[in-house]
Amino acid sequence: MVNRIIYILVFLLISINQNILSQSNATRLFPQEKINEALNKFIASAQWSNQNKHASQSPTGFVSSPASVLFKKVFDNNEQDLMVADTIIVGAQINDTLVITGNFTHTGPILVFNNGVLIFNQATVVDTGEIYVFGNGKLFADSTLFTFPQQYIYERSLIVAQNGFVQIKNSSFNYSGMSHNLYLADSAVVEFTNIHQNDFTTCGLYGNANININGCNITGEYILTDKCQATFKNADTLILWHHFPDTAVVNYSFPPGDTVYNYVCNNSTPGISGIGYQVSADSCHNVMWALMPVNGSDVTISNSNLRLIGCWFERGDVASVSGIFNNSNYSNYTAPLADRNLHLINTNVQTWSFYVFDSSQVDIDSCQLGEVGTQQSAFVHANNLLLDGSGGYFWATDSSGILALGTTIYTMARSEKKGIFILAYGWQPFMAPTALSNSLMVCVQSTLGQDPVPYDGAVAWMQNISSPDTAIINTIVPINGSAWIDQGPSGAVMDFDNYSLYWSVMTSNWAPIVSNVIAEVHNNGLLGSWNTNGLVSGNYFLRLVMKNNLGDSLEAIKPVYLKQLVSVNELTGQSLVIYPNPAQNKISISDLPESREYTVEVFSATGIKAYTSTITNSGNNINLDVSNLRQGLYYVLIKTDNGILKKSKLVIMK
Repeated sequence: MVNRIIYILVFLLISINQNILSQSNATRLFPQEKINEALNKFIASAQWSNQNKHASQSPTGFVSSPASVLFKKVFDNNEQDLMVADTIIVGAQINDTLVITGNFTHTGPILVFNNGVLIFNQATVVDTGEIYVFGNGKLFADSTLFTFPQQYIYERSLIVAQNGFVQIKNSSFNYSGMSHNLYLADSAVVEFTNIHQNDFTTCGLYGNANININGCNITGEYILTDKCQATFKNADTLILWHHFPDTAVVNYSFPPGDTVYNYVCNNSTPGISGIGYQVSADSCHNVMWALMPVNGSDVTISNSNLRLIGCWFERGDVASVSGIFNNSNYSNYTAPLADRNLHLINTNVQTWSFYVFDSSQVDIDSCQLGEVGTQQSAFVHANNLLLDGSGGYFWATDSSGILALGTTIYTMARSEKKGIFILAYGWQPFMAPTALSNSLMVCVQSTLGQDPVPYDGAVAWMQNISSPDTAIINTIVPINGSAWIDQGPSGAVMDFDNYSLYWSVMTSNWAPIVSNVIAEVHNNGLLGSWNTNGLVSGNYFLRLVMKNNLGDSLEAIKPVYLKQLVSVNELTGQSLVIYPNPAQNKISISDLPESREYTVEVFSATGIKAYTSTITNSGNNINLDVSNLRQGLYYVLIKTDNGILKKSKLVIMK
């Protein structure tokens, strides 16, 4: 049945791409043409002269620098908003300067380019939008309180590219308690002095970008790539991501402890070659070390305490990964990655993460990771993955795809741009899956703490049979769940069409319960009523098939146990108590009557029986060895000789 599910999900992934996403051939990351096209639209639009703070005829020569690694991401996400929102443009006129003091509230992006200068001086700023500084634009801020409201993490960004320059001192930033983006590309320069942050920054440094930070309480994480330069002094809570490209040959040990004085890393550092960036840190506290090895790299790390390893998969890489777990201490370990050499000696790794780019394809099986993400047209198939969120979240962006089967997610799952994320037979107890831009989030037969949420022009697909787990034969059994497709506030092409419900004994020869129902069902409502007259006690399967208006369909299958109606006894109405849960090797099932014979069955999230045993307990507990179970979500079933059944969830963590 698992192979059938995978086939159907992959078919949906392909067909949806063909129907609504219209993927083009993979192109070079963040092309300059995209920058030109977007900027020309802003300047050439006739509405600017009447609706914006500054506007003039389109200047020339302001996008002549090499391609920005950052602009395509930003413009793809926000181009529509930029065209209709209240956009401030500084630099459309020669020697254009805008000075802002006092209270200032603005909705929409701010563009500073050409030789434009934007100055914030002793201001209190609330801006629902992005700030872009590019060309030869300059932004200065002193003694200013910045607030950028966010609905979700990374909604707001400060983007500096080409020869943009930003200098901010004696100021504070508030991003609604959520992580936010700082992007530097080309020859951009950013200087922060005496900065107070309410939230965590994720900063990408590309090209010849240069950042200098002197004094910051929550500095954030900085991805060091290309020929960038980064200088940190008197900085606290700092993660330094050392990107090791396919040319890198590394045999290195990071400094001990989390306080750093006079740290320098560049291509001249002993044990490091094949990198172009330079980073220095002095008088910095709570410093955490991280590396991003790319396929083709040769990296040996010794005697180090690593906060993160984020493996990159680029250039059409194909890889299978299994058996990697967070919070591991390695005495002499070579990572199971055939596409690179990653050797760890006497090194502790708190969190592993995977980042899959270009058209690369990666299979992940039986791992515990902190973050997984796909970009461009990459694809990840994850099976029995525990995503604990210790390094971020689970995301598919651009036109990439993720198929996650039997996956437990303790953090956020998110689709972005035109990405497709399919979460099937998984568990996400704490956060709602979300879909942004024009992406698609599909949740099939997954246990969720909250329903998926679509933003922008995205689509959320919810398909789930929630109950029953058990039922009585020769009765009318209500089947509850959800069957709906919702769109974001901007609308989308895809919408709900109908659903049908079936039952079977062996996941074949399905008999209909209801057919072609055109009304959506939300909030675990009634999907249909199952007449069990004439059926015998035993294991059955329910099947929910849902179709969209484009002709795509997807099925969800749930196991159910039918039993005879018996008198109420000591098991009825009691909860099945399993400890520990999550578990690794052994579990104890408690609060069971003594001297009874029980049949214990353990099923995977996709309905595959993984364990069965008949046990007679002599006390109140049953002890089971579950060390042979792989990591993931399971259901534990307890049967007695008269057919009574109790069921509970079990999470296995390795």
